[in-house]
Amino acid sequence: MYRTKGDDEMATITGKTLSLDAITAGNQYVNCELTYSNQDIRVEAVGFEKCTFQQTDFKNSEWLDCAFRGSQFLNCQFQESYLYRCTFTGCQLLGSDFTAARLKDVTVADSQADYANFAEAVLTGVTFTDTRLREASFQMMTVKRQLVFNRCELMRADFTESPLKLVDLRTSNIEAIVFTPGLVRGCKIDPLQAVTFAAALGLDIQD
Repeated sequence: MYRTKGDDEMATITGKTLSLDAITAGNQYVNCELTYSNQDIRVEAVGFEKCTFQQTDFKNSEWLDCAFRGSQFLNCQFQESYLYRCTFTGCQLLGSDFTAARLKDVTVADSQADYANFAEAVLTGVTFTDTRLREASFQMMTVKRQLVFNRCELMRADFTESPLKLVDLRTSNIEAIVFTPGLVRGCKIDPLQAVTFAAALGLDIQD
C-alpha cells in the first residue's frame, strides 16, 4: 500500500477520519483517526502526529521513513514487520509486540514501552532515549551495528539468550534485568552497573 505524489502536492491533513489505505506518501497527518486497512500495510514517508489507529494488527507490515509523534500503539502487533528509518516520539507502545520484526535506523524517544516484546527481532542501529521499558522483552534478539539505551528505564527487562556485545546501557536504569551470563561480553556499562551485573553473576563483592 504505497501511494505517492509529487512534492508540490504534499499536504498536512488535520482532524480527518480515513482508512490506512488512503494514506499518501509525503503527507503529514495530525489528530486524525485512522481506520482499518483492507490491504497489506506498506507506508512510506509519512508523518503521524497525535493520531489514533483503530487497527491493532500490523503483522508483516512495512514502514519506511515514517515519523510518529504522540501516537498510541497499545498492545499492537508488529510481528515480522519491517521498520526502516522511523522515529517514535512521545508515543505509547505499552505491550506492543515486535517479535521477529526487523528495525533498522529506528529511534524511540520520550515514550512508554513497558512490556513491549522485541524477542527474536533484528535491531540495526536502534536507539531508545528517555523511554520506559519496564519488563520489556529482548530475548534472543540479534543486534547489528549498535543498540543504545539513553537514560531509559529497563527495570526487569529480559535479555535472555541475547548477545550484548553491541549494546550500550551506560546511562540507563538496569535494576533487576535478566540476561544470559555467557553472552554479556562487550556490553557497555558504567561502574555502578558493573556491580549489578556482578551480583547477577553470583560474585561476592567486598570492600
